[in-house]
Amino acid sequence: MKSTTRELPTTREPGGGPPGRDGPGVASVRRGIVGWLVSGQSSVVGLVLLTVVTWTIFGTVGSGFLTSFNLYSIGQLAARDAVLGMAQAILVVMARMNLAVGSVGAICVSLLGYMLVDAHIALPLAILVIVVAGVLASLLMGVVELKTGLSSFIVTLAFLSAYGGGALLLTRNANYEITSSVLGRLGSGTLVSAAVCPLVAVAVVCGVVVWLVYNKTAIGWKMLAVGANERAARASGVNTPRVLLAGYALSGLLCAVAALMEASYELNVNASLGTNWLLPSFIAVVLGGVALAGGDITVAGILLAALFYDSLQSGLTILNVPSYWLDLAEGLVLLAAVVADQMRRRRQSRVRHERRQRLTVAGGSASPA
Repeated sequence: MKSTTRELPTTREPGGGPPGRDGPGVASVRRGIVGWLVSGQSSVVGLVLLTVVTWTIFGTVGSGFLTSFNLYSIGQLAARDAVLGMAQAILVVMARMNLAVGSVGAICVSLLGYMLVDAHIALPLAILVIVVAGVLASLLMGVVELKTGLSSFIVTLAFLSAYGGGALLLTRNANYEITSSVLGRLGSGTLVSAAVCPLVAVAVVCGVVVWLVYNKTAIGWKMLAVGANERAARASGVNTPRVLLAGYALSGLLCAVAALMEASYELNVNASLGTNWLLPSFIAVVLGGVALAGGDITVAGILLAALFYDSLQSGLTILNVPSYWLDLAEGLVLLAAVVADQMRRRRQSRVRHERRQRLTVAGGSASPA
């Protein structure tokens, strides 16, 4: 599941690849290695190396890091954060963002708790309801964006407060003690070994589905086209409002899945769930190599970024690092990822400029004197 970029003929030119792909003028010794390190193609390899180094360091200096119990906990959190990253990436691909991922999750988990604990509704029906609720809650944000013309930042920021406050108001922040054995096995059972949580399989399945959407379906191709150049996509016949709503719906669906995943291992839940989702969702996106400008997605990068991020958090916690240092680490990781994204965009812009220059020179030399 590597980086996916598709383009309409009239949209963005392809970005730069590894050194050598675009000719000796681009793959110079001076910047070839640095260019590859900040390119989208290197994100997966870089994250694998970072995760291996992180596990090696904390496994050596941190007692208990490589135990089955701790690896299991990392898997629980990384699986949820990977799904959150994909929910965020769906809109980032279209050059937008979803600041309300946590609030949509709060609505879903509140409904889940009410239906299972107070209304005694069967689990399959409850899951269906929260999935529909997540899709509709996210679709409403897309409709508001289209009708008002406001940016996704403003719209989702408003719904961040509206949904979060509404869930707390309606439930009065009541705690729901979920006793479903099926959910309990999903969030606290084992898969393959005692160190692997079944939620890891859920995250991988979600990743495969998202990868298939962008690689095998027309709607995924259109989402990439809208993110690459919305005006050109519209001129090429893409129904951009419909594509935008499809993206919001898919993002809401993944938020509902993330809420279900967290509820499966927390079991005691309330409407405050999701208040800490926003930063991990962006870290998984940016660190995973998804361009903030839109137009591409790296599903494998998102999965690995979530694993690296939660491994780092777990290792620092085992070393008894104070919580404020953990917050600082989160901010620095996000800042480093954003800087890498900016460097990647500058390099791609430089590659496109040099390609145009070469084509211009070639065209001039080929013309008759």
